[in-house]
Amino acid sequence: MTHSASDRPTDRAAERSPDGAGSAVRTRVVVTGGGTAGHVVPAIAILEALVDSGIAEAELAYVGSRRGIEQARFAHELPRVRAEFLPISGLQRSLSPRGVVANLALPWRLMRSAVMAHKLMKLWRPSVVVSVGGYASVPMASAATRAEVPLVCVSWDRTPGLATRRQSASAAVCAVAFEGSGLPRAVVTGAPLRRRMRTLDVRTERGAARRRLGIDPGAAMVTIVGGSLGSRALNDAVARVLLRLGGSGAVVRHVTGPRFFGEPSPQVPDGVDYQRLAYDEDIATTYAATDLLVCRAGAGTVAEIAAAGIAAVVVPWSGAADDHQSGNARWLADANAAVVVADNDTVAIVDSVVQILGDPVARQRLADSAHALGERHRSDALVRTILDAAS
Repeated sequence: MTHSASDRPTDRAAERSPDGAGSAVRTRVVVTGGGTAGHVVPAIAILEALVDSGIAEAELAYVGSRRGIEQARFAHELPRVRAEFLPISGLQRSLSPRGVVANLALPWRLMRSAVMAHKLMKLWRPSVVVSVGGYASVPMASAATRAEVPLVCVSWDRTPGLATRRQSASAAVCAVAFEGSGLPRAVVTGAPLRRRMRTLDVRTERGAARRRLGIDPGAAMVTIVGGSLGSRALNDAVARVLLRLGGSGAVVRHVTGPRFFGEPSPQVPDGVDYQRLAYDEDIATTYAATDLLVCRAGAGTVAEIAAAGIAAVVVPWSGAADDHQSGNARWLADANAAVVVADNDTVAIVDSVVQILGDPVARQRLADSAHALGERHRSDALVRTILDAAS
């Protein structure tokens, strides 16, 4: 794997084929995007799905940002997929001295990233470029368009992001998770999900998951998680949830988010098993053990709820760009596959949790409806769309 520190892409044309014939390994698919976890995780999911379809890792590549989290993630999770990281960065909204300096350097970073992307296109000669959006996708998507290499835009939010909307005009196809995206040449393929999520069967894995987490097989369990960073609104609701569930024997698994983990723990009444952690490294196991999930409505989370078939109370983050989380949540609610509660209505959040956790029939109905919606996410439609564009 390439972790280039200079502005010159590493020359991988010298790589030999596995048979030792001396020919360069042809790059079939380049995935580009990143800068934030919300774009890096889907990129990794797409690469995993391509490998699962039979494409060799040597035929895949990734182009992201040096300033994001992807260098560490790729080194750990996809060490045999070649990768390049460009100096591009996003616009800093902070007026701090550091933010101002970063913005002053932005034109140079854009120019250098564009030059590097052009060199990578000539060096790798991919059959298709797949953009997952975000600022880090811009140089490689533009280079693909200039080189007349097919571009596939992948959009998993119900409201497509700005980079995706701009790139879609020149895309060969837009692979979308929801109908009605408004993007041109759109094909509904479902969202890109990690391998573990695509294959998760909560029904067969429940017993093993509960043993792994030390949870009573017969206890009602609610998991409250506010995304990778955590949610103030959901964390504030936990104390009331615990109070209402006192004496019930229920389990409350609370993922606070790293920035909130240092805050005081809530008072835990008798008759409740409370588990508190900053970040859940194995959320799939938690999903398998959970009766009811309380969460935000990020596109990845919504797709995971549907793919796995989990009963959920979904609380869209009101500060999300273009209010896209509300659109994601409505997709579940319209199919009676989740209960949606407003961000600022703590009482409704708590009431919904207590009511649904105490009603096994309602929980199962929500889970079954979600699982029916998740068929598209469990399918190989996204991979087929990418490979069709490459042919």
